[in-house]
Amino acid sequence: MTTRLLLFLSAAAAFGMGPLAGRLGPVVGSAALVLLGVALALTASGTTSALAATAGALGAFASGVLLTVSPAVAGAALVALCYAERTVRVRTPSARAVHVGIALIAGALAGAVTDHYLAAGLTVRVVVVIVAAVLVALPLLVEADDPLAHALGEIADEVGQPASSSLVEGAELCRAVDASMLDRPTAQQARKTWRALLRLAQARARLAQAHRIALPVVADQEDKPAGDDVGEAAEPKGTSTSPRGHGDAVLKRLDEKIAAHVAALARMYTAADEVKAAEASLDDQAMRSVETSGECLEEMSKAIVEEV
Repeated sequence: MTTRLLLFLSAAAAFGMGPLAGRLGPVVGSAALVLLGVALALTASGTTSALAATAGALGAFASGVLLTVSPAVAGAALVALCYAERTVRVRTPSARAVHVGIALIAGALAGAVTDHYLAAGLTVRVVVVIVAAVLVALPLLVEADDPLAHALGEIADEVGQPASSSLVEGAELCRAVDASMLDRPTAQQARKTWRALLRLAQARARLAQAHRIALPVVADQEDKPAGDDVGEAAEPKGTSTSPRGHGDAVLKRLDEKIAAHVAALARMYTAADEVKAAEASLDDQAMRSVETSGECLEEMSKAIVEEV
């Protein structure tokens, strides 16, 4: 709810103040457009992503360039680019195309409407800005993947087993859980654990990539004949250390930590769900009241029949 409210406010600011930014001068006006575009992109993404911020800045630049040509095209470019990061997280190609189409149409309508009533009175301008903000929020009707779940799923495709399976389980868990089940202190600890899991996954992906680059070089050095380098002293037996062995140990440690984090989160959410279910099973006051009312009505019915 908070994210959507921030999106509404940022969209209203972008389309309410954006067309007037040119009056602030070339430097201040351009900086204001970029700030409005970045704010709109970050709120549309729902996360502080570098991709979202970059796309928002590009959208602001494209909108400023195209505004004199066509306000509708400028609005379409701004909204579509501000939703670029969210578009990447839409899981199916057809839904992704619908998401892009809605963003383009909504941006074009918002840009055309705000430009048409640019010289109108204050009351009309406020109504137009509200309509534009509602139009900008329309792409939210297309469901997108959770940012954390999407990141874990992307990393799972880059790493090997068993980390890949653990990260896939973590992504599915992130999509399925209801954070409202947790109280505030537990929810804070859960967010910290999710962030720690993401850091572990990123470290695992970097290390896996480094191994893919380094292992061919190590293999070539191991296959190199001992007498190739003239004057090179022979290395005594038992003194060499294998980079592979150390790297494999680190990978194993990361795999264990990733699996432990996912298991701990799954156990916590399962326990919270069980507590909520147990509390629901204890709340039978309404049922007892209905039973009592039913018994009273039955007695009344019997008494009436006997009297008749």
